[in-house]
Amino acid sequence: MNKIATLLVVAFMTFNSAVIAQLDTSNGRYYNEVFTTVTTNLNVVFGSYINFGLQTNLTMDIYQPAGDMAIARPLIVWAHGGSFQFGDKNEADIVALCQTFAKRGYVCASINYRTGFFPVDSVNATRAVLKATQDMKAAVRFFRKDAATANTYKIHPDYVYVGGSSAGAFMALHLAYMDKPSEFPLGATTLASLDGLEGASGNPGYPSNASAVINLCGALGDAAYLEAGDIPFVSMHGTADATVPYAHAIIVSLGYSVMYVDGSASIHTRANAVGVYNPFYIFNGADHVPYLNNAAYLDTTIKFVRDFLHPLVAAAPLTVKKQDVASKINIYPNPAASGFMLQVEEVLSPNSSYALFDLSGRILQQSSISEKNTLIMRNSLSSGIYFLKIYTAEGEPSIQKVVFE
Repeated sequence: MNKIATLLVVAFMTFNSAVIAQLDTSNGRYYNEVFTTVTTNLNVVFGSYINFGLQTNLTMDIYQPAGDMAIARPLIVWAHGGSFQFGDKNEADIVALCQTFAKRGYVCASINYRTGFFPVDSVNATRAVLKATQDMKAAVRFFRKDAATANTYKIHPDYVYVGGSSAGAFMALHLAYMDKPSEFPLGATTLASLDGLEGASGNPGYPSNASAVINLCGALGDAAYLEAGDIPFVSMHGTADATVPYAHAIIVSLGYSVMYVDGSASIHTRANAVGVYNPFYIFNGADHVPYLNNAAYLDTTIKFVRDFLHPLVAAAPLTVKKQDVASKINIYPNPAASGFMLQVEEVLSPNSSYALFDLSGRILQQSSISEKNTLIMRNSLSSGIYFLKIYTAEGEPSIQKVVFE
């Protein structure tokens, strides 16, 4: 993944996050169903595309906790399955996920996207995955645009997650990890003809990046897209999946052998090798999307995803707080290999200190800051994303995102 794009999450548009830097996780929010009902805005237009010469709208349903007074909430953009040939935002598994996470305090969106391709072959399937992923990016941009303008949905732009089931999980994974033009299998000319990785589905000028991915029975075109410093993801997959391979195998769509992909087991292995946090739940002996119309599997899915997301929303914010000392701080190199230098313009107030912690909020190192230059060594830490929190008496603590390659 493009590390510069990943690190932009830290500094992305101070319009809301400069004032609201951390989510309110009190009273069980984002873990328990603290709301009893959900309000749904149906068929909200978030973009469009040209279909046989006609402009066609892209729509989504937006789920929010009824009566919620929070002024900044995390967002999950969900996408349904259907082999990129069919399906709808009303699919039962996605609706259930939207409802239960909205009851926990999230804003959830179930999106429709471009589907259908023929003939069924690797070229057209690759094009279909790209188009659908572009549409998911347009949906993410829609919410960031709203947060910067009308703020209708009161999402926190630094806490945006993408996920889906089957084909929807493909989209979320490719949104996060296929972010270099060189990774697109059909080459630069074809990519340009398809409006590039970002696409032209709507809401240009706003970031489409996410902070984490929810992969339910999905796959990547190539596990090598995953690199050190990439955002975390969670995976759930059945070992007997006959639709989307559990590991590296050929995918079959509508009876046609299409192309080889890397399923959840393969991307789990790759992520572990490069130090990307990625909890993996295995449905032993289960076929494709076992949580669909199965209450026990669905409950397991909800709880596993909940337990993955909760530390991310409960951890320190990804942005700098108002009236902090961020302007006095420089961290380099970042990403770093063996360690990085914490440099301050002047010695901070007495009792200033720092703490380095991981995505789960666990403190790994901490020490006082008594010099203008403090070397923070990697020691035995794995490759991946960490957060450096600087405490002073001059204002709110400052949070900086750091990456060890």
